[in-house]
Amino acid sequence: MGPADQRRRSASGARVLLALLVAALNLRIAIAAVGPLIDDIQADLGMSSALVGLLTAIPFLCMGSFAFIGPPVIERLGTRRVLAVALVFIGAGTLLRAAMPTSFLLIATTLPIGLGIALGGVVIPIVLKQYFSSRPGAVTGAYTTALSVGIVVIGLTAVPLADALGSWRDAFAVSALPAFVALPLWLATRIDDHRIEVDEPAPGVPVTAHGWRLSRVGVLLGVVFGLQSICFAAVVTWGAAVYEDAGWSPEDAAFAITSLGVLTILASLTVPWLSDRGDRRRWLIAMAAVMAAGLLGMAAAPGEYGLLWMTLFGFGNGALLPLCFALPLDLADAPARVGELTAWMLGIGHGMAALGPLLVGPLRDLTGTFTAGLMVLFALIIVDIGLATRLPRTATA
Repeated sequence: MGPADQRRRSASGARVLLALLVAALNLRIAIAAVGPLIDDIQADLGMSSALVGLLTAIPFLCMGSFAFIGPPVIERLGTRRVLAVALVFIGAGTLLRAAMPTSFLLIATTLPIGLGIALGGVVIPIVLKQYFSSRPGAVTGAYTTALSVGIVVIGLTAVPLADALGSWRDAFAVSALPAFVALPLWLATRIDDHRIEVDEPAPGVPVTAHGWRLSRVGVLLGVVFGLQSICFAAVVTWGAAVYEDAGWSPEDAAFAITSLGVLTILASLTVPWLSDRGDRRRWLIAMAAVMAAGLLGMAAAPGEYGLLWMTLFGFGNGALLPLCFALPLDLADAPARVGELTAWMLGIGHGMAALGPLLVGPLRDLTGTFTAGLMVLFALIIVDIGLATRLPRTATA
């Protein structure tokens, strides 16, 4: 390959990566938009804490359920079309949600959002494996950084937009714009419409890797990811309310959630890159311990040392996301196998994540505080650490 061909290939890869990262911005915005505006939504529609938790729980349930249809849909339609459809679902669903007049319809319109996020979450790792397989930790770190940028942007803008435009509905509507920016960027890449063949074993992979053993690893990976995701979903939904209950102003409480995204970006840009050599499990276990310390502190003293606890939780969680996303790339040697493992991980993990908002909200209604819910989350992370030791060893060079 000559210098001109190398430059063209490099430029093409940069355009693909940019389009994927802008698309990834949209995989958390619709979920994270609820937390800063949760009190306004409750006051407007008269929703209980348990019911309003469904606004983030249902997208996670959809993401878990629909993740399993990702590989066969991609096999039929190809990565290019599936990601385009996913972005349309996210953008259109977000606009519909902003217009719904009742709590039932508001919750119902999270279904297309969840479907779009699920499909996007499966297809993006497949394209990353196809184009950027040499540095799985680095590219998944960039991917999860993009997810976190979405959280930061909506955390900084949701309340000011609602104040400036007149309602939380208008802020929701504006949050649909990134999906409609990502769509033409993705279509402009003109990449091959890669189709995965979900039933055909990849050359050189032992038969056991495609049968029982693959399913076992996928399930274990899904549970490890799911326990972390339960805690993330709970904190991104109720974290602002935790700090408001501790005496913080709504603006400061919203800033705490924004700092969660900033910390995730810092962790995503450092830990996965460092983990690209050696056994990635050690990093996963260490970061889960940091996350557990943050949850314990939030339960015990959210007011006085709130930023410290959010720093620990945010950095630990921010590192765990890309570490988990890198594992399918480590443990599979072809895009089809990455898609299969990713579907297991996201399907089980996001399905479990829906328990976070649903668990913490009713416990708050029952006890009047967030302490019990946060202690349950702490216990779940301890279990997660134990299960992470059972994952297959990864040895990246």
